[in-house]
Amino acid sequence: MNVKCNTKVFAPKGSGAELQIMVCAPSVESALRTAAESIPQGFSVIAGRLFLDEVTAVPPLERPFEAISVVRERPLGDLPVSLWIWASEPSLASELLVWSANIVSDKEKVYDQSQEVLCNYQQSLSSQGMNISDNCIRTWFFVDDIDYKYSDFVRARREFFDSVGLRADTHYIASTGIFGAPGKRPSKGGDVMLDALALKDPQKCEIRYLHAYSHLSPTSLYGVTFERGTVIDYDDRSHIFISGTASIDAHGKVVHIGDVGKQCDRMMENVSVLLSEADASMEDVQMAIVYLRNSEDLEVVQQRLSFILRNIPHTYLLAPVCRPEWLVEIECMAVT
Repeated sequence: MNVKCNTKVFAPKGSGAELQIMVCAPSVESALRTAAESIPQGFSVIAGRLFLDEVTAVPPLERPFEAISVVRERPLGDLPVSLWIWASEPSLASELLVWSANIVSDKEKVYDQSQEVLCNYQQSLSSQGMNISDNCIRTWFFVDDIDYKYSDFVRARREFFDSVGLRADTHYIASTGIFGAPGKRPSKGGDVMLDALALKDPQKCEIRYLHAYSHLSPTSLYGVTFERGTVIDYDDRSHIFISGTASIDAHGKVVHIGDVGKQCDRMMENVSVLLSEADASMEDVQMAIVYLRNSEDLEVVQQRLSFILRNIPHTYLLAPVCRPEWLVEIECMAVT
């Protein structure tokens, strides 16, 4: 089996180029080696995630990948390992971004685990002079057995956010909430894992939130607490984080139940509207991750998305979405 490596570079005038890498490989070692060989001199890793099945062992991770996330979400296709890496030359954006990964709890109950991972993240930010409500711009929550445990996670997150001033009348955080388990699960707990991005000094940039009300409802309409998308405007570029997006309408209802092809179409229509609100398009997308509930839907989803994603580093993962009726979800990041 051959290693597949796709990259995309954002190169603004002057310096501060960014590089997105997506590797699909037969082993963790070959994925890490390929990614390391793809990072030019002068670039540093901002963030990254290693996607593995349930049985592949996690070797010790060394520089420059010692801080990346490791999650159990099985890559779909011929290769059992996927690796996403985001690297950059020095820029204001790369200097401001703070990546945190693999935050888990050994509490017994999912509600308590969810509260503890958020408290631990808050404490980590506090030690650096930051906090979740002012500094965090993007989160990923991986929830094992999501069909049964998601509601407890949602309740815990909502209550924690309310306690720190994140409400429907203030703002939330761009997010993905998806099935997944820690690469190295603790002996107890480990049903919820958090990865996150924060900004050291939000005063040095502008933060905008995307809504696409013509196509999407406020997430608070159905009891969840995240932004559909977030734009960070720096001095020379904008980062656009599109949250996990599925086939949903402006009333918060699932569209095209049971038809994965039509769900793909509506999903991408929603993404396009969000991007357009940020004055961007799919041509500006630098990376994407597609989550499928059923592995047998891969061929249909690839047929629907192959042209759209042809120039974008991406991967397909077996990871049920937070509602059983949703068969496919996508997240992406764009830069303009």
